[in-house]
Amino acid sequence: MEEAIQLEMRRKIRHIPILEDGKLVGILTDRDLKRAMPSLLTGTDRETHERVIRTTRVAQIMTRSPLTIAPGAPLREAVRILAERKFGALPVVESDRVVGILTEIDLLKAFLRVLEKEH
Repeated sequence: MEEAIQLEMRRKIRHIPILEDGKLVGILTDRDLKRAMPSLLTGTDRETHERVIRTTRVAQIMTRSPLTIAPGAPLREAVRILAERKFGALPVVESDRVVGILTEIDLLKAFLRVLEKEH
């Protein structure tokens, strides 16, 4: 968990595809990390807080076997999945290999470019 938190902060990302032997086995989100983290505000002491962060494994808190989409799938399908399932990201997989990740921010940026072209 500690390494995942550092990766999110360093790369400024909110979704981490989790691979095992090169294949997608899960996805870890900032929400997963926040849910798993004990709160100092609820009386958890600093030592316990740090121990949980150091000892909790990604496999314990990730979403297993996440829904994916192929790179050739229509964008409309990806948007539908994200909107209906209220996902923040959708791994893009081709031949059992992660080739990308489509996020809600990617879609908002694309939508903004379309709106800016209209004016």
